[in-house]
Amino acid sequence: MDLQNTFLGKHMKLEQAKLVTIIADEAIEQKIIEDLRSVAVKGFTITEARGEGLNTTHNSSWEGKNIRIETLVSENKANRIIELMADKYLEKFAMILFCSDVQIYRKERFN
Repeated sequence: MDLQNTFLGKHMKLEQAKLVTIIADEAIEQKIIEDLRSVAVKGFTITEARGEGLNTTHNSSWEGKNIRIETLVSENKANRIIELMADKYLEKFAMILFCSDVQIYRKERFN
């Protein structure tokens, strides 16, 4: 099925972008936001994250909460974000960092 023509007609098209996802302790949320702004990210979404990993289950608020930060950006900006997060946080904090290829409409709204 051709989603591009089925839902939005021929005036809009799907374009390539990167979805950068950062899962980290809420204690460093403001630092991460400052870092995202320093590379001129236009926007991001932050939600609470719960789950289980190799060593622990993280699902209670007394331990501190985890957050999930997602942003849609260009490949160049995704690389800058990943490098920045890796340099500043990966060795010091529990953090999961990944990047996905996505297709988006209205790419101009993102980076």
